[in-house]
Amino acid sequence: MLFIIRANTPDGHVAYQTRTAEAALERARTLAGEEAEDVQVSDMHGRVYDPEAFDRCFVRSGAGGPEA
Repeated sequence: MLFIIRANTPDGHVAYQTRTAEAALERARTLAGEEAEDVQVSDMHGRVYDPEAFDRCFVRSGAGGPEA
């Protein structure tokens, strides 16, 4: 499966492609942590998700961090 991650950064618009949901979520979270705005992940069918919705639909890692 192919995923496209898009975001607006202080340096301009960026887009990345990944082959796994886990890699897509990791890239999206990295971008969000680097002050990127409008971080979105698209699946191969063109459906667009914010990182939290993508996590729930594809990765299901819970809150997105280590459990307490």
